[in-house]
Amino acid sequence: MTDTPPRDPETGQFVSDDVGVQEATGAVGGGDDDVLELTAAEQVDLTMRQSLAALLGENIQGGDEDFDYYEVFEWDKNPGVKQFYALALRNPYAFAVTFLPASTSWRKPPEIVDDEDASNGDQTEFESEIADLQDEVDLWNYCKRADKLAGIGEFGILVLELDDVQQDDVSEPDDDGDEVNTDAFANPVSGAEQLTGLRPFSEESIDGVTLGGPGSGRWGKPVKYQLDLSDEEDQEDATISQTGPDTMRVHHSRVIHIHSDVLLDDEVRGIPRQQPVYNNLIDIERTLGSAGQLAYRAAAWGININIDKDFDVEDDGDKLRKHLHRWEVGLENVLKTHGAQDVQSLGGEEIDPSTVIDPNIEAIASQPYMPPQSVLKGNETGERATTQDLKEWYGKIGERRREFVEPTIVRSLIDRLLEYDIVQSPKGDSYDVEWKPLHETSAKDEAEIQNTRAQMLKRWTNGNPDDYLSREQQRQFIEEGRFPSEMDEVERTFVDESSSEVQSQFEDLEESAAKLTASAPSEGDD
Repeated sequence: MTDTPPRDPETGQFVSDDVGVQEATGAVGGGDDDVLELTAAEQVDLTMRQSLAALLGENIQGGDEDFDYYEVFEWDKNPGVKQFYALALRNPYAFAVTFLPASTSWRKPPEIVDDEDASNGDQTEFESEIADLQDEVDLWNYCKRADKLAGIGEFGILVLELDDVQQDDVSEPDDDGDEVNTDAFANPVSGAEQLTGLRPFSEESIDGVTLGGPGSGRWGKPVKYQLDLSDEEDQEDATISQTGPDTMRVHHSRVIHIHSDVLLDDEVRGIPRQQPVYNNLIDIERTLGSAGQLAYRAAAWGININIDKDFDVEDDGDKLRKHLHRWEVGLENVLKTHGAQDVQSLGGEEIDPSTVIDPNIEAIASQPYMPPQSVLKGNETGERATTQDLKEWYGKIGERRREFVEPTIVRSLIDRLLEYDIVQSPKGDSYDVEWKPLHETSAKDEAEIQNTRAQMLKRWTNGNPDDYLSREQQRQFIEEGRFPSEMDEVERTFVDESSSEVQSQFEDLEESAAKLTASAPSEGDD
């Protein structure tokens, strides 16, 4: 049986020490947001997470009961968002693990296409208004930032600034001391006509989340968020000051909730991107730090002098010490060894941290949506990733776009804007989210592809492409890889159109052209 959590002295409600879930709410007295006591399910969930962390480091059965390898290796059993955030800002590999999947996913923003307009180039009102929002409020850039911040901890949020909340609603008391409403964002969206801005927050800036209880219509889903708007760095920096409240409650209707990439038993909190590889990142941090320290000590090498037993230390010792000191600081370039039986150099060893770092990088690269080793190493050493590795990496990002970014961020945001009539509804039944491929073929690669296409065309037409294709069709094939869609479009001057041999040649050419185009690096099915 679990211990009973403490109660809030003012409200009498159970209070959780977990930042992700603070309260459970349900429909009591007719209100969906009325507060209920923390249910047994949430208590069990919180206790289970703490119990799992406590089990880490236990020895195998039959071993030393006092041996805990997490303590031996000094690994943190339960790191939190503060540790993840700090490490991401200082360690190059932690930075890549935390931010690179989101940065690559949003390198080319999505295109929102009206189903009705999928077959022509005319822009519908729906598409036009989405494009206007991109220009006015930098829509996709804020989504990218929210994606980055969400992966630091278990979740993050993107707050929508709508015109149903005015500046005075969230400002401090005016000069006359009159109180103003600082909880305007805590109310549901009502009468909004325009999206005026977006603000992303990481879990570090979220003091608590109120979840819906049974019967509320939002069981287990966020109802309200408590945000910490203060910044200790801003307080220390006299050049930056903030107006308005330090804390703010925000209703779920104004929030796009973004869990970290992988969900397990929780619909709200995902697995922080660093968590599965945190031990590896710490080992890399220690290795790089110790290698730097050892290299410094090795560079500042010294000498060990064994004094001859017959040397007169009392009469000549001061002279020897003075000479050694002058030699050490560079005032003497010759080391006189009079009185020394043996002189040995200390230090100068070569330090190679790769034997420790490389296996840890391999472990990091094995995780879902993590870049391959050559991409991770490139962030630190500037090495160029191989074409195959990039192709693999872009394939992972293509999957991440489809399985996570599109439903969790893009469609959640667009659907919310449609719900509040911020943008007009699509003319078609719905809309599509289209992603451009990440790979960009270089001029050199493109020239090689076109040269190969020209050689293929010449070979399959027995050196006479003009007998089978017009000049325009040849150009389209060589430059764009486009082959005539129907055989009756092919101009045959000297060849009978009914010839099965000619038909077979063109089919082989079309198949080869498709294989050549597919061989270029891409992002999978995108």
